[in-house]
Amino acid sequence: MPARVALVGDGLLREMVDVVDISVGGMALTAAVLSGATPGKRMKLSIALGSDEEHAIEVETRWTAGGVVGVEVVDAPPRAAQAISRYVAELLERGGSA
Repeated sequence: MPARVALVGDGLLREMVDVVDISVGGMALTAAVLSGATPGKRMKLSIALGSDEEHAIEVETRWTAGGVVGVEVVDAPPRAAQAISRYVAELLERGGSA
């Protein structure tokens, strides 16, 4: 089940990032565009989980280590929060890491 996440910049600029890990409350992400992220930095992401539609969410950087950035979801519309919960539950049912 693919998770597609893009960092949304000003205007139409979008940079794809790789999802290392995902949970209901946050994600671990990696991409060159995230190299300057520091704890406390807020970012807007577009997230599509499996075959679900794209959702706009806001995250805040909590930690960085070895090119990986840990973010907490701080603002997600209810539909986005439900989609993330369903995705994580399905991963856990399949025995994958979430």
